[in-house]
Amino acid sequence: MTETTPGREPVQIVEIKQPFCSRTYGVAPCTASGTADQKCYNTRKTCQDTANFALGTPLSLFFSRGNVADRGVVGAPYIIPSLKSVSTVPARINLAGGDSTAQPIGKRASCNFTFTDHPHTDARVDPYVAGRSWNPLDADRGSFWPRWLARNPYRQNIELIDYAGYAGQALADMTSRTYFLQTAQHSGASGTFSIKGQDILTRVEERKAQAPVASPGVLQTDITDSATTFEATGATAASYTATGTLRIGDEVMTYTGRSNTTNGVTFTGVTRGSDDTVASTHSAEDGVQQCLRFADTFIDTALQTLLEDYAGVSTDWMDLTGWAAERDDYLSFFLLNGLVTEPTGVIELISSILLQTMTYAWWDERTSLIKIKAVRGIDAEPDLLTEENHIIADSFSIEERPVDRASQAWVYYGKRSPVADDNKPASFKAAEIFANLESETDELYGEASIRKVWGNFLSTGATAGTVGSKIVTRFADTPNICTFQLDAKDRDYWLGDQVRISHHLDVDEFGQRQIRTWTIVQAEEIVSGEIVKYEAEDTTLYGLISYIMANSAVDYPGPELAPFQNGYIGDAAGLLSDGSNCARIN
Repeated sequence: MTETTPGREPVQIVEIKQPFCSRTYGVAPCTASGTADQKCYNTRKTCQDTANFALGTPLSLFFSRGNVADRGVVGAPYIIPSLKSVSTVPARINLAGGDSTAQPIGKRASCNFTFTDHPHTDARVDPYVAGRSWNPLDADRGSFWPRWLARNPYRQNIELIDYAGYAGQALADMTSRTYFLQTAQHSGASGTFSIKGQDILTRVEERKAQAPVASPGVLQTDITDSATTFEATGATAASYTATGTLRIGDEVMTYTGRSNTTNGVTFTGVTRGSDDTVASTHSAEDGVQQCLRFADTFIDTALQTLLEDYAGVSTDWMDLTGWAAERDDYLSFFLLNGLVTEPTGVIELISSILLQTMTYAWWDERTSLIKIKAVRGIDAEPDLLTEENHIIADSFSIEERPVDRASQAWVYYGKRSPVADDNKPASFKAAEIFANLESETDELYGEASIRKVWGNFLSTGATAGTVGSKIVTRFADTPNICTFQLDAKDRDYWLGDQVRISHHLDVDEFGQRQIRTWTIVQAEEIVSGEIVKYEAEDTTLYGLISYIMANSAVDYPGPELAPFQNGYIGDAAGLLSDGSNCARIN
């Protein structure tokens, strides 16, 4: 059965990937010993030999509604029919930081799964149930979820997968969305249990991830403004990188060596007053903070460093191949230069990098990967969605977002000192100003709308200019957002995808349908297995990335015959023979 088969019956399954020890109780290397009733449950909480505890393949627990368990689903060997409800809040992409209500990294996806509590045989969850002297179904042994909570208190970031498909499909053929457990709670009197999860990017929240991490060392004694060796107490050599950069007070300094000594760690080969700061004296017990430096760093490398080293996100959840391809084709121009001299929220740093490079990032729930994409023109012809063949009747609407208009972009670059305030013009050497002054006249919008970008990682006017140009190109006119719904047969479209839309509510001044390019920024399955709701931003002004053709290529043959990415030369007004715009070198 496919997703276009008539009479399909929707099926929803939730998988909880419970951490599970790979050892067998009492079998080497596990040294635990005890009676059959005293054996563990292969979880960290119940482990009796923590020195040899080793996480193996997670234990997959499957839950569903109705009689799905009775029918059997290939790939889900044991299904507990206790799933009561599933609700999700979709992620939202923030293109070019245009949504003033969200950070440039966008909004997080979340889920809420509710289950009915019930007695249970402990099948699958207890590897040693057959040897125990008591019956898990006895009333005095509790129900499924209280026991699960007691055995699994270390639940943060357990993987949760929501499967949506149809009766007869294998689990692998269903649409899946991945989240990570945040909270789990038993309701008590109502006999229900709820689990809430969010996407992987929740790990970059400020309270969870800082870069650089706070350094423990403080000066052992006073130092002069010329000391090139000094000792920090309260720390060891392992607290700092082998070479690097430090901040003490408002002075930044580099060092070439560090080693454990009597009172803590001693730094050697110190160069004072680096990075446009001033060497000064410092007092005993002044903090010695490790700094994080980006030097001609590509955006994908910077993001990986922040996510992997400081937010604990495995590269398994990063689309590194896709990142590299996007960088090579569209982002290699951006080389990040900057020094982070105090612990700063990873979410703040990532958001800043995305905004300064006109890039957007999102968690793709379906592929379970973090993806990035440059704000740019399209390089492949998007699918055309029409109200006649795709869009559900009366579901299409367009909304203007005047608050997000930007007629001017002021992009500051070349930060003077890494210890200066990021949000003050005086902290930067210069600014690139881009403006669409015509849009501010009384005949058009009648007022200016200025967006400032603090380019603490931008070191050249060329990169700052690229950012300003993209902002004004995109936002000089009031941005438009459209919403529409599709039947599940078309639900392959998801976040970050571009589509063209033909609808009678979107026409030009002559009443003809205008086929615009839209980028999907939010997608939500509002009726499981049946209807998907989308929000998309008009990104037509980003344009088309065209190829320069060979001298022998034929002249412009008209819109119906012209290959999609061919760049044709226009007349003096920049127009082709049918009045459409020609390609431009940008």
